[in-house]
Amino acid sequence: MEEKMKQKSITKKIFKAMIPLLMVALLALSLAPGVLAAPEQPLLQISSVTFDPVTVSPGKEFKMMITLTNHGDYNANNVTLDVLSQSGAEDLGVFSMVGSGSHFYLEKILSGESATIEIPMVTSPNAEAKNYNLNLQINCETWGGETYNFTETVGVVINESDSMSIIAPDRVVLKKNDKGVTPVEFEIANFGSNPVRGVQLSISGDGLTFSKSYEYYGTYEKDDSDNFSTDVTTADKGEFPGKISLKYMDSFNNERTIEKNITIVSEETPVQSTDKSDENAFQKFLRVVFGIGA
Repeated sequence: MEEKMKQKSITKKIFKAMIPLLMVALLALSLAPGVLAAPEQPLLQISSVTFDPVTVSPGKEFKMMITLTNHGDYNANNVTLDVLSQSGAEDLGVFSMVGSGSHFYLEKILSGESATIEIPMVTSPNAEAKNYNLNLQINCETWGGETYNFTETVGVVINESDSMSIIAPDRVVLKKNDKGVTPVEFEIANFGSNPVRGVQLSISGDGLTFSKSYEYYGTYEKDDSDNFSTDVTTADKGEFPGKISLKYMDSFNNERTIEKNITIVSEETPVQSTDKSDENAFQKFLRVVFGIGA
């Protein structure tokens, strides 16, 4: 009997000791993120940022589309978004607004729903190719007039514009030089602000034969340039479409291709040579005296 009483006493002590641990476990479960309810207010957050065109380049206009999602239990009324400044600057830095300014308005975003704001901008022609952060301010109200503010930062990557250029006329008329060949010449140059790598050029055209149709140049620093020259021959008279292709890797390791269409004009009909080495003496006599067979 006494043995049973001792066992019950020990069991009660163990149970009492476990009560604090059970309380802690229950409290932790109650605070787990999976069971947290949406806040009893509007809660606006940026759910996506896209750009049109996809690549933002120096000196070019673009549109930044910001999608706001209301994760709160309350509707967000009189939603405003302000583009404040470039991070680390007092103003927008290399960016400027286009048209409507930097203040944007939406009547409301319902609880659990999203809306997109389109922001037209332009970059400075001298903008360095890199990532820039823009500071945004988002404000809204509840139905009862209570206001809420949210600050956000979005990144905008300014990529390089086409650094390399093909400097060539649209039409080239073939003319033989003093060596009896018809060269086509043009220039390639790096007018961008960054070095580029793997520069290579090719030229092609239907009905045309080039003495050299490809050349590899390698790395081009800013303001580097070179001439490309090749001799062109054709069996016919007329106009022939040609294409110059220039490939390289920019400083973001993006492969770039620039193409220029040119028209190559041949105004001379090729002379077909006649082989007279096999004519006999009588044929030569007739050709010289009477002009027969000339």
